[in-house]
Amino acid sequence: MFKETHFAWRLPVEVLPLEDFDRPGMHDLSEFHPEKISVMSTSRMAGSAIRRSPVQIREMILAGRFDTDDRAYLRGLFMQFDCEDMRRFLMYCGVSRYQIARAMIACNVRHHLLGDWINGHVPGYLPQRKHYRTWNLSSRI
Repeated sequence: MFKETHFAWRLPVEVLPLEDFDRPGMHDLSEFHPEKISVMSTSRMAGSAIRRSPVQIREMILAGRFDTDDRAYLRGLFMQFDCEDMRRFLMYCGVSRYQIARAMIACNVRHHLLGDWINGHVPGYLPQRKHYRTWNLSSRI
């Protein structure tokens, strides 16, 4: 039987409190490339009843006010991202790391990789879990 600790890295990771992201450099806005955000969002949210244009996505994240549909949309979008997707989204959406953290907190995004990714922007943050590869789990796999 496998040890429970081998899968502990998959447990949700809470985004650090927003105050931790209120630092110099965390409020710098990236460039806005609506065509790239459109490609990233429309393919992932094709089956969703809630639709948002790249401009609407950017404006809701900048404003920091999310209604129920906004939360559902962003949560659905972010939960389909890996860290590289999230990095690209941040680079092209015209928002700051602070605003992305605020959106993740508001939308209750606790994906283990994304939580560690956004928290990693805070100086001194160290992931609490060790990541395992499947081939390290058992000699029978």
